[in-house]
Amino acid sequence: MKPINDPFFDAVKNAAATRTYRMAARFGLPAAEREDIQQELILDMLERAHQFDPAKGSAGTFTGMVSEHRATELLDKLMKDRRRLSFGPSPIAANDPEFQEPGEGDHDNVVPMWADDRDLFADSMALRDLETAVAFMNNDQIALFDVLKATEDLPSACKSSGMSSATFYRRVQDLQMHLRMFGFRSAA
Repeated sequence: MKPINDPFFDAVKNAAATRTYRMAARFGLPAAEREDIQQELILDMLERAHQFDPAKGSAGTFTGMVSEHRATELLDKLMKDRRRLSFGPSPIAANDPEFQEPGEGDHDNVVPMWADDRDLFADSMALRDLETAVAFMNNDQIALFDVLKATEDLPSACKSSGMSSATFYRRVQDLQMHLRMFGFRSAA
């Protein structure tokens, strides 16, 4: 049994919590999936404790690297599971020769997607705040907001805006400040 003040165990807990927090923030993972991934990471790192050599590096470095690689694997698996779920018309009809009946374990990973208990009231309030913020934007801000809404990232938005990069990023900062006035901490 490990002592309570074991630095390796503390590093394991910190690495798992940090990694799952980042994944949840970046990919919108529900709380149930976040907890599952965090537990998987902790178990995996504890199983690899014998590989840790304090002479080669710190416990934080070791657990950070292990958790990064394992979290990527877990996230890839989760994303593949989500892509397998499709709703709407199937390109293969039930009477087509290519049609296959679903297997016994094909739907094992369906439940975690709906385990997220979202606060729809808070979502509607955020949407209302956004509508209010847009109503008080000037024409330049609205045009920039539309460009940002239509593109996936800032570099492609900068390119499609036709502005110089300095002007574009200055206007993005101005737009962020405008949205912060209406309660959006992380905008654009």
